[in-house]
Amino acid sequence: MLRGRISTRIDDKGRLKVPSAFRAHIEQEYGPELYLTSLSPTGEFVRLYPLKVWESIEEKLRSLPQLHPARKSFEMTTSYWGQMAEFDAQGRVVLPPPLREAAGASADVDVLGMQTCLDIWNSDRIRSRVLSDGLTDAHLADLAALGI
Repeated sequence: MLRGRISTRIDDKGRLKVPSAFRAHIEQEYGPELYLTSLSPTGEFVRLYPLKVWESIEEKLRSLPQLHPARKSFEMTTSYWGQMAEFDAQGRVVLPPPLREAAGASADVDVLGMQTCLDIWNSDRIRSRVLSDGLTDAHLADLAALGI
C-alpha cells in the first residue's frame, strides 16, 4: 500500500528520485514500468501509476461506450498529459517537461501515497490546496456513513 507524504526534490534534468519506500513497494508489487499523467485539465499535479494499475483502469474504461462524455474527457486529459516511463538504475523517473512545468514541479515537491498510485505536487501548491479544499465536516459525515 502506498500511503503518506514524503518531501523530495526534482533535479535540474527533471528527474524525480522516487522515495525508496514507495519505489520498493511499486517494483515489488507491480514492476518498474509506469504511466505518468495528470487528472487535472491544467496539469496541476503529476500522477504516477504503476503500469499494471493503469492498465486495469483502461480495462474498466472499455466497459463504457467510446463516446461516453466521462470516458472521452478522462481519456483526453490523461492522454494529453500522459507518457510511459520506467525507473532508472538509481530509482529516478523523468517527468515530461510540459507536465513538469504545468505542475510547478521544478524543485521541492511532495510525493503522496494514494494507495495504488503516487501524486507529485509542488510543495507550496499542495499545502495551499489542503488548507482550502481539505477534509470538511461534510466529508467526514459522508465517510462515517460508509463506516470509515
